[in-house]
Amino acid sequence: MKKKIKRNYENIIDDLEKIIVKLNSAKTPIEESINLFEKGIKLSEEADKELIEIEKNIEKNKKIKKSVSEKIDIEKTFKEIEKIVENIEDQDISIEKATEYYLSALDKISKIESYLKKAKSIIKKYEQ
Repeated sequence: MKKKIKRNYENIIDDLEKIIVKLNSAKTPIEESINLFEKGIKLSEEADKELIEIEKNIEKNKKIKKSVSEKIDIEKTFKEIEKIVENIEDQDISIEKATEYYLSALDKISKIESYLKKAKSIIKKYEQ
């Protein structure tokens, strides 16, 4: 069984353009034109899927940048993380609840880290 290689959008468009050139040629036999047309349809569907994936990545990056740009109260966030850690240390906590607390703490830590990285880059600009 052949492993399908994922192609990027530019390669798909290049292949579509080649098909269009062949379809527009008077020298292309009708049976080959039909096969080319079917291949073109599949490529256009592949291109649509790739565009949707690209759009999702762009939206994801926008959300990340937006969350990074938020100002945070580091002391308050550390206190929230300490409370979460206390809740996780509770012996009667379920695995699901512990996982929920862990993910919440991880999110808060990530926000602090992003905020500090941004602050560090701003400080470096002023140091120069």
